[in-house]
Order: sequence, then structure tokens, then C-alpha cells
Amino acid sequence: MSSSRKPGVHLAGPPRAAQYIRMSTDHQEYSPLFQREAIARYAVANNIRIVRDYEDAGISGLTLRDRPALIRLLLDVEDPARRFSSVLVYDVSRWGRFQDVDESAFYENTCRRAGVRIIYVAEPFENDGTPLSSVLKAMKRAMAGEFSREMSRKIFLGHCLNAQRGFHTAGPAGYGLRRMLVDARGNIRQPLGSHEYKNVQTDRVIVVPDTSGEAAMVRKMFEWYATQPVTAAGIARRLNDFGIVNGVGRAWKGRNVMQILHNEKYIGTNVYSRTTSKLDSPWQQLPEDEWIKVPDAFPPVVDKTIFAAVRSKLAGVRRRPTRDEIIDGMRKVISRTGKINQRLLKHYRSAPSAEQVAHEFGSLNAAYKVVGYAPNLDPERSENRVVERDMERRVAESATAMLRELGHDVCYEKHTTMLCVDDALRIQLVVRRPWLIQGHLPYWTARWPDCFAIDFLVFGRIERAGTELLDFHVLPRGSLRAGEYTVVFRHGQSHFEPYRHSDLKALVALADIVSLEAFAPGFNPVSR
Repeated sequence: MSSSRKPGVHLAGPPRAAQYIRMSTDHQEYSPLFQREAIARYAVANNIRIVRDYEDAGISGLTLRDRPALIRLLLDVEDPARRFSSVLVYDVSRWGRFQDVDESAFYENTCRRAGVRIIYVAEPFENDGTPLSSVLKAMKRAMAGEFSREMSRKIFLGHCLNAQRGFHTAGPAGYGLRRMLVDARGNIRQPLGSHEYKNVQTDRVIVVPDTSGEAAMVRKMFEWYATQPVTAAGIARRLNDFGIVNGVGRAWKGRNVMQILHNEKYIGTNVYSRTTSKLDSPWQQLPEDEWIKVPDAFPPVVDKTIFAAVRSKLAGVRRRPTRDEIIDGMRKVISRTGKINQRLLKHYRSAPSAEQVAHEFGSLNAAYKVVGYAPNLDPERSENRVVERDMERRVAESATAMLRELGHDVCYEKHTTMLCVDDALRIQLVVRRPWLIQGHLPYWTARWPDCFAIDFLVFGRIERAGTELLDFHVLPRGSLRAGEYTVVFRHGQSHFEPYRHSDLKALVALADIVSLEAFAPGFNPVSR
């Protein structure tokens, strides 16, 4: 007669159990060895055989995401072939210090529903589901979560106190600076390299200028920006041309230089608590009035006069010019050169940028009319642009209304003709009449923008003398080279036939069901 048994149930021998160990930095009593000894004593006293071991060493109990052993345990309890019917845990806090007590209860309930019992070996109550044990567990879970919140508060206050005393609290020192270890009396012990930290509780870390030449390079960046007509991107190019790499051995970018120019630590000011992420919450920027600033906390790298000049220049760059200032700047360019265009606006640093002009007036042509300038353009081409702009506006309004009706969040930027859908999908809408070959053969060209990022270019075609749309080409990223004009339609044929559509239904499909990753270069939507 054949015998059978249910999955996870063993008819012979002592009951089998797994043990879960979690070690953080709370107390010595929670060391893995201490937990194992306590669990082993309980197992011997209750004739339980431990067959599986799960350990999260040195890991916070705030979230499940960073606890691979507990995740593996929760997966294993759902396996019918598991070899244990209970899990031994030292106490409720080792199961987790979740900020939501229901989360801890949910994971325990997941095990119980699968037929696996959670046993807390060091708790003074039996985890048997009685009202008393349920109340005590809820209290213990709340106390575990509160312990984490209190520890977080104490650690933050300790960091704030150290920052106010001029000590470095956390993170790298930054380019041109280095961390230095000092004892309780302020005597220098030794410099600290990357991934090196103090090991004596009374020691502290300060910041000093680097002696390898990085500090001198920082001073040169500030001098260039304060005294020369150069941007942060220009300084980055200059450093790369010299073969100088940044603090992590990579080529410089404009944002790297800008971060240095903004940072007050280069004049010796210790700044702390600009961002926060307590209890594993998302990082967020704090308002400047909540920052901790300690002037003259350590020797400066840059003179305060030069730093003030740089800050003044940065403030002028960040400030958006008023309408009157834009008009005045454009008129100054006209008075100097007798004309104005995008190239001249870019050439004169005192002039507003073409983007600022277009944002304020909607287009360069509209701004030209306001300042009383008549550009020397082909009248027919000017008329074409008026028709194209009007059609782009109508297409944008139609697409926005259609997407919003389907529940999408849509934002339209008039000066870039770009739709932003659900803060994720960026689509530029362009409508063009054709150019003519030998005065009678029409062809249409499209240009992928190189000054801002988009995911798709929707290119609409209209006839030379018409006002009705012929079709749309929905061109994905990678199909055109940025900054170059590409022929889309010529001799009655589309060069991008797979992306050609008769209406905007494809745009709705993109926003609804198609992931951006699918539209890599060479992707053919017709073949799918």
C-alpha cells in the first residue's frame, strides 16, 4: 500500500523549522551569534529541528526591499516542497522595524496562510493568535517602529551638532578638498582616502584644501568665470582640452563645473542638511533657511571676493529677463549690426537668447514686429511660416484635447511646439509646406532638435499652396540625426513609410500602450 503525505508536512521525527536572523547596528544583544544561541536553546527545549537558515546581516529593518534573506524566506514558504512548518525569530523587532505596523503583520500573515507559524523565541508571550498575543504584538511592532524614528532623530541631531562645530559629517569632501582625521583635541592624525573612515568614536573629520593641485584648479575655475566671458560648459571644454579629469577620473561636464561654482564650502563654509531622506523616504531638497551653515569652519580654497563675483554673475544668468529687457537687448543688436537673427542673438552675450525671445513672444517673427524690425525674408516663405504655425497650433489643440479625454496629463509648450504626456513622453509637433526643386518638384525635410530632448517627432505635411494636412510621420528617437535636415518625402514617395500615418491615432496608441524602449533605431511598427 503506497503512502502519501501533504506538502510541507513530515509525519516522522521532530518538527522542522527555519530560523531568521537579522543583524543591524542596534545593540550587541542583537548580534547574529547571540540570536543563534537563543534560537538554538529554544529549539532544544521544544524538540525542534532547524533545517534552514536565513540571515540579513548589517541590514536595516525599515523596508523589505533591501532584505534579500526575508524575501527569499517569503518565497520559500509558498513552495509546497518546503521542509519546514515554522520559522524561529529572536523577537518582534528582528522580524522588522517597519514604520507601518500593518506591513509587519502582513508578512507574518503571508507565512501563516501558507501553513508556516512564526515563533518569537525571546518574547514573554506565546504567538498563538489569542487576543492577548495580538495586542502585545501590535504594541511591540509600534515600539520597534518608534525606536527607529527615535534613533533617526538622535543621529540627525548628532550630525547637526557636529556640523555646527565645523566637522565634516558625511559624503565625499569634493574636488579640490580632502578629509582629514583629527582627535578629540583637534590634533591632526592623518588624511583619509576614498572609502576610509574613522574607527575611534571620539575622533572627528575636518575638510582641508587638497595639496595635489586640485585646489589650484578650483581657484582657476572661479577666476575664469568671474573675469572672462565664459560659461560653465566652456570651462569644462577648456579643462578637457588640457587633459584634466574630474574627481572620479572622467571628462568634465558643464554641470560638474556649475556644482563647484555654487558651493560655499570653497570659501570655508560648512553646509549641512541641504537634502534629507529619513527612514528610507525619498530624497528631497530642503529650503535654504533650514540648512546649517557655519562660516569659516575650515581654510578656504577661493577668496571670498572672487566667490561673491561668481555668485553675482550666476544670479544674473538664472534670472529670466523681463519683456522690456528683451526688447531693449534686441534693439541694441539692431543698432550695432543693422539686422538681427538667431546667430547674432547667440553672438552677443548681452543680448537675450533666441529661446528667451521665443518664450516671451511666441516666435522670433512676433518679436521682430514688436521692436519694429522687418527681416529680409522671402514673402512667400514668410506666408508659409504663418500657415505652418497656425496648423501646428490646431494640431496641438486637437491632440491635447484627445489625450486629455483619455485621461492623460498633457502640457504643451508653444515656443518649442512640444507636448509632454504624463511627465514621461515628449513629442514635438511640426507642420511644414514643401520646398521646391527647380521651382516645381516638391519635397519635405524634417529636423530633429538638438537643443532639447524629445522622444518622438510628429511631422505633418501640407501642400505648397494648401491648408489641409496630407499625412503624419511619427518619427522615433534615432530615426533622424539631431541638428540635421533630412528628406522625409520626395518624388511622391515617403522615405520613412513605416512611420507614415493618415491621422493622429498612432499618437494615442503611443501614449497608451507602447513603451518607449520598443522604439529603438531600426524598429518597424508595421511588422509588429
